[in-house]
Amino acid sequence: MKLGIFVIDFDPELFIKIGVDSLVFPFNTSEEVLGRAERDFEVFLEFKPFEGGNIVNVFGEKANLKVLGCPSDEELRSKNLSKLEDTGYEVILDFVRFPSPANGDFFYSCFCKNCYDKAKELGYDLNDIRVGVAKYLKTDNVSLLEEWFRFKMDVIWDYLEWVGLKRAFFFTPSLCFLVGQSYSFDMNVIHPMIYPEDVGPACIEFELSHMKGALKDRVLEYLDGNELIGKEFEKALKTKAEVEPIIMISEDIEKKLGALSKAKRVYIFAYSKAKRDLFMKLV
Repeated sequence: MKLGIFVIDFDPELFIKIGVDSLVFPFNTSEEVLGRAERDFEVFLEFKPFEGGNIVNVFGEKANLKVLGCPSDEELRSKNLSKLEDTGYEVILDFVRFPSPANGDFFYSCFCKNCYDKAKELGYDLNDIRVGVAKYLKTDNVSLLEEWFRFKMDVIWDYLEWVGLKRAFFFTPSLCFLVGQSYSFDMNVIHPMIYPEDVGPACIEFELSHMKGALKDRVLEYLDGNELIGKEFEKALKTKAEVEPIIMISEDIEKKLGALSKAKRVYIFAYSKAKRDLFMKLV
């Protein structure tokens, strides 16, 4: 198994000791650091394609969630893509999705003008979808969300086809349908974010803590009990893409890596000076 790391602080000597061969940096990392890194490692940049736009939820409320603008906003798509014009490094798409349950009422997004236009283009009636989502919130009938989930997946796939980028961080397989992602997408490499923790968005326990009723029951059924990392990885392997999971650094990092023994490469999120002692376990 090869190792990669999502890097906040650059520590090449430690990375070499661990045996890391690949690094992912935030997009705004300095050229000086990237230049030093590419001497010894394969280098990628994290790219947020919908950063900076607004979304509108089913209640008509508007918000700027920073990294989670509207995926249907073609002007936003182009504006962010222009950031790659002078970039000499391959990027990994991150936040290539709609909001998740962790975003509260803004999970039920997006219903802005851009989405109405995109829905018409893709053959959906967003008014009908909006009525279905509103009824779900009153009845807990999760079947009312099915067309909304399909619409979101089609919007994300529409973006991926348009942009032509084939490497991305995805929600773990049992949660990905919530945010418009699918392991059936035609990708080169998918990095499943297999985070059992309860520490923030994309983490299984954290997302579950923001769900209730029939939707939560459905996700729990998909998750199917213990040994989540190994089981979610096996589900991810059903895709035609290369699968390089990413897991969180923790005290039990060796156990997590053991559950991914069949993986060709595993990324670890995220190295910082404050977490150096946890990474020393890998030396």
